[in-house]
Parts: sequence; structure tokens; C-alpha cells
Amino acid sequence: MNIFEEMSSNFLVEVKEPPASQEDIRRLQNFSDITVPKEYEEMSKIATELEINVNKLMYIRIWSPSGCIEMNEAHKIQKYIPDSLAIGDDEGGNVLIYLNGKYGFGLYMVGFGNLDIEDAVLIAPSLRDLLVNNTGVDVVMSGYV
Repeated sequence: MNIFEEMSSNFLVEVKEPPASQEDIRRLQNFSDITVPKEYEEMSKIATELEINVNKLMYIRIWSPSGCIEMNEAHKIQKYIPDSLAIGDDEGGNVLIYLNGKYGFGLYMVGFGNLDIEDAVLIAPSLRDLLVNNTGVDVVMSGYV
């Protein structure tokens, strides 16, 4: 079963683009200082540029592999938070980012305007935990910044 089939009813994919190519995923793997999480790769092989409605109140976006590279470079994510990989945003000024923070490796949220690991808030151990088990949905809904 894939993550889209397991997704909690708190999340609804409203927009999606075609899957990433293996070459797109390989480029992201080569770009990233961390190992790209398998769950992200698996999702990207099914659909990309996801806009996911959260409890009918807000959206999160999960970027395509090429979108990840573009956004990480444009915002100089790795300059401010080394050994990380931003994979999406909440359309409200916060980035969804994999990093090894004060609570270990996982999916964190931090403001685009304040890219500092000390200000990163743990959402969930993984994107799967968020989308399937609702771990951290309250953090995402809080709007952080």
C-alpha cells in the first residue's frame, strides 16, 4: 500500500502533477547533503507538486524533486541549516524540512524568514507519520510563525 492509499482523512490531495522521473530523483539525491527519505522518493514516483488540504482549513505543498532543488537553492536553505533538505511549505511562510534537530532526525517546520535550526519545530519523525498517523498535524495547523 502506498502513502496516498493510507493517508488520513485529515488530508486531501487536491492538486498533483505527474510523477518524477528516475533522473529527477537521482538529481535530488546528488544535490542533497542528507539521504533523501524513501517515503519522499516513493511519493514522487506517484505524483509531484502536491497541494494537500489539511482539515479543510489550510494547505501544505510537497514539492517535486526539481522543485526541492530550486527552492533549496533560492532560499539558501543549506547555508543556514546544513545537512537538511526542504521538501515543501505551508503556503504561509513556513518550510517543511528534513533535518537532524534537537529531537533527532525528522520532519521539522521553520519560517522562511528565520532559517535557524534552533527555531525549527518538530512536526513528526517522517512525512508518512504526519500524513498517515496524524503525528504533528497540530503543529502544522498552528501556523508556527
